[in-house]
Formats: sequence, structure tokens, C-alpha cells
Amino acid sequence: MRSIDRRSFVRGTVAASTLIGLSPIARAAPVTLRVGYGGAAEEPLWLLIAKPELGKNSGTVYTIDAIKFQGSDKRAQAFEANAIDLAAGGANGVIFAAAEGVLAKIIASICRESSRGFSTAYYANAQSTIKSPADLKGKIVGINGFSTSGHLWLWAALGKHGLSDADVTIAPIPFPAMQEALAAGKIDVGEFPQPFAALLEKEAAVRKIFDAKYGMPFEEELDVLIAKDGFLKKNSAAVRAFLEDLSDAMRFYLERPREARQLLIDSKMVRVSPAVYLDMKDYYRDPSLRPDADALVKMQEFQVKAGFQKKSIDIRSLVDATYLPR
Repeated sequence: MRSIDRRSFVRGTVAASTLIGLSPIARAAPVTLRVGYGGAAEEPLWLLIAKPELGKNSGTVYTIDAIKFQGSDKRAQAFEANAIDLAAGGANGVIFAAAEGVLAKIIASICRESSRGFSTAYYANAQSTIKSPADLKGKIVGINGFSTSGHLWLWAALGKHGLSDADVTIAPIPFPAMQEALAAGKIDVGEFPQPFAALLEKEAAVRKIFDAKYGMPFEEELDVLIAKDGFLKKNSAAVRAFLEDLSDAMRFYLERPREARQLLIDSKMVRVSPAVYLDMKDYYRDPSLRPDADALVKMQEFQVKAGFQKKSIDIRSLVDATYLPR
């Protein structure tokens, strides 16, 4: 009788100790967030990718699987195919995709086109005969992709001179390759966001032809962070933790820009010389990360007018700021 009790006791003790041993591990494993990013204007996001330890929730609530895309079209395709969970990209492209049925929630603002900061510029070589958008008829213009912010700014600038994008040849070129294309004469004018504009002005003899605010003189969302509603609802805790860390990264970048930019250089996230990058003029960034729905509405109006969209959609329904820190 005693031996049976002893065996029962041992079995019970082993079972209890196993449960006790598991209890600290019962917490959910970090959620892997597949994040698609690009090569321009996304510094606060790059900081979290380069130095995950900057985020207090990184490694415990979530981890980042970062995937870089050279062009906005490939990033959009990956998002539509569910190959990435979150994507940083141009707000105009997000609006266009939504009008075509690829719905996404805009959950954060990374930067804006604004008179309060740098505006994406279009440059020609200094010896070019091109002096203004009026001289672009029959020329080759390099932009980052069709139906993007850069495409719309080009359309608006041409429109001020009675021209349209049908009067030029558009060459989709990734931003890192734009300077080389301009120098080689493959394009007559190229679109340059930061840090590529600062690098171009430092290294080449060029002339600024116009910028994004030339034809669209109001504030716009430039780069936003998007995700699909189903993913957000399924992984709300991880997304909230990630955005809390992104908010901290934004604050660090705005308060200590030189230190943040040097970190990005040291981690090879940015391959631009410190002499160019550390003090370059930057885009306006809202510290709260909150998307500007009114600006997005105005942007859609321009897209419909330009023929980029066949129909308007409820833009405000695309914005979901509920995952941001309160």
C-alpha cells in the first residue's frame, strides 16, 4: 500500500513540477512582424530595424522581420499577396490601391510633404536647357513608379503649364539608381527625395526644376505605415507595442537627429557620407505619428482630378489611429 502511494506521490510530484516549470514560459512567444520598407524618408522605422534594442517591447512582444524593397510597386505587390504584414510607403499609392480594391488601414504617419520641411525635388543636369516644368515636353522623367506620389506631383507641375504626363516619357527608376541615370543621360529630369537630393546636390552640378509643393501647395501625407485590418485585429497587442516603440524612435530622431543619423550610417542602413547626411534638411514629421485625414482627403481629390482614380472612396475609413500610443 505504501509503495503504491509512493509511486502516486512521485507521479504527482513530477506532474506538478512540470507544470510549475512551464508556467513562466506560458507567456506567448513574440509575434514576428514582417515589415516592408524602402530607401527614402523612413528614418524612425529604420532605427528600429537597425537597432531593435531601441524598442522596449522588441524581442518580448514582437520581433521584426524587415524586408527592403527598391521600388514601391514591388512593395505594394508583396503587401497585396500577404508576403508582408506591415508596409511603409507612399500615401498616394495607398489611396490608389484602396480605390482598386486593395484595402489597408493607415495606422501611422512617418513623414509629410509640407512647407514646414523639405519637399521632394526634381532635378536636371546644370547644362540642361530645362529651366522649368514648361520645358519638359518630349523629355524623359525618372520617378519611383507609376501612380505614386512622384507621378502625381509631376502631373500637377506639368498641368500648371498646360501639359500632362502624356507629354513626357516616364521612366520608373528606384531612388538609389536615380543619380546614376541622370548622370548617364538616361533621363532628363529625376525625382529625388532625401537623402538622395542632398547627396545629388553635394556630388553633381544640377539644377532644381520644381518640387512637390509647386503644383500641390498644401500639406500631404508622404510616407505612412499600413496593415490589413484582419492582421491588426489578430495581432493588436504586438502592433500596439511596435507603434509604441516607433513613437519612441521618432522622438529620439527628432530630439537627437545627428546622433540618430550617425547610428543609421554606422549600421549601414544609410550609405551616405556624414558630411551630407548629418545636417541635411528633412521632411516634416509629426511626433504623434497620427495620420492627417484631412490631408488624405485633399490628396484623393487631386488623384481623381488627375485620372489616377476612377472613383472616390471613403478615405477617412482607411485611417485607424487606435493602435497608436495614447
